[in-house]
Amino acid sequence: MPVRIDPDERRRHVTDAALRLIVAEGVAGVTFRKVAAEARLNIGSVRHYFADHETLVVAAVTAAGDRMGGRLSRLSAPERCGGDAARDHLLSVLDELVPLDEERRAEAVILVEVIAASRTNPAFAPVVSRMAADLHAVLVEALSTIGTARPETEAVRLAGLISGLSLNAVTPHGDVAPDAIRAVLRAHVATLGR
Repeated sequence: MPVRIDPDERRRHVTDAALRLIVAEGVAGVTFRKVAAEARLNIGSVRHYFADHETLVVAAVTAAGDRMGGRLSRLSAPERCGGDAARDHLLSVLDELVPLDEERRAEAVILVEVIAASRTNPAFAPVVSRMAADLHAVLVEALSTIGTARPETEAVRLAGLISGLSLNAVTPHGDVAPDAIRAVLRAHVATLGR
């Protein structure tokens, strides 16, 4: 009797292998041959699910974004606006978006890699734009709960702060530790909505 393969599970297996390669080698390291070896599959199995390098990278980045989104969706916004509960909620949101542990560090590396690659490869621009828009919406919502005067503008500033801290944490450019990231974010949030 032939072995039945769950196509969704196989696709996840391949995208997980691609994610590991992006973290280890960058977007350029995601070749069908390397992904197949990482997933312990033949190249034909990888090609069956992904037409080319770009669709494979986009699927992997989307999977990383979905994981972040899943964690964010489990956070409950406070029932009332303002106060310590709203600030704590914003800090919980921010904690999910920056590299404070190995999982979030890997996600930050993946984002840095695909954002940089999108500058020269237009195939990555839609996923990068969608992730930026999702981040903006999440930040505006969380900032609105603390009574920030201009949540749209503050979301842009906060996204820049998150991006800079993440870049510095995952590259030799800054080597920022998780405790320093948390301290910077907490100091910034303390200035909001006052």
